[in-house]
Amino acid sequence: MFDGLLLSPLTITAKELRERGNRVPIVLLGEHIFNDSFHHVAIDNVAAALDATSHLLDLGRTRVAAIGDQPYATGETAQLRTIGYRQAHARRGLPVVEELVVPTARFHRRLGAEAMDRLLALPEPPDAVFCYNDLLALGAIRALTRAGVRVPDDVAVVGVDDIEEGLYSTPSLTTVAPDKAAIARTAVDTLLSAINGTATSGAAEVVVPHRMIVRESTAG
Repeated sequence: MFDGLLLSPLTITAKELRERGNRVPIVLLGEHIFNDSFHHVAIDNVAAALDATSHLLDLGRTRVAAIGDQPYATGETAQLRTIGYRQAHARRGLPVVEELVVPTARFHRRLGAEAMDRLLALPEPPDAVFCYNDLLALGAIRALTRAGVRVPDDVAVVGVDDIEEGLYSTPSLTTVAPDKAAIARTAVDTLLSAINGTATSGAAEVVVPHRMIVRESTAG
């Protein structure tokens, strides 16, 4: 028997969470924020996307694409990152070119590669890409390399999550890195408070820090 659950709900539905939440306290960490009464620990997805897109715009890139929008998904992570992407453009008085915003059903390498192929087929392809996670970014880099497009000379690429694979990819991947230790520590503290009955009433939304890690996919 267990007294509580820590979940990273990449595939679990809100309905399944509600069924489990009726029995024990649940704290969600990382991806996917649901419109339900669960404690949740994550980065500020809007700010993370704004920082990633701003990094590309600050490099002088003028056609920054976005790969990973999920306008009809149950979770809100992708939608929040789209908001940040748009805000980065708005702060500079730049329009968003809608054909450069490519949705994906999931955050997988194959879908990142397929989305990049679509972007490369445009009459005017992008010169930078913000991918909503590192797996999408690695898939995009694979598609660019296959097409003979140089990264970052022709197209700069940024991801989110700071997975280990991105450090050893060619080129190494610029990414938004969540403070994973803070996520784990805060999630455990929040769950223990919920189990002990000392948590504040209502669902806690706890935001942990993130930072940009600049590597070869944007810096060369």
